[in-house]
Amino acid sequence: MIRTQIQLLNEQINWLKKFALENNISMSQVIRDSIDAYRVHAERKRELTAKKEKALSAVGSFATEDRD
Repeated sequence: MIRTQIQLLNEQINWLKKFALENNISMSQVIRDSIDAYRVHAERKRELTAKKEKALSAVGSFATEDRD
């Protein structure tokens, strides 16, 4: 593990301390878990955006014959 420093707002640190205490885990663990959860969210969002762009690029690419 690599040690790092971050700056937090008072509201953030207060919530972090309370949450860690209530769940009997360290503040560091809460931060690591939060980063993991955000990473999953960001990767899923990126995948969905790519699928959306692919779908939108297909719109209108298939011509139909009007046989009226």
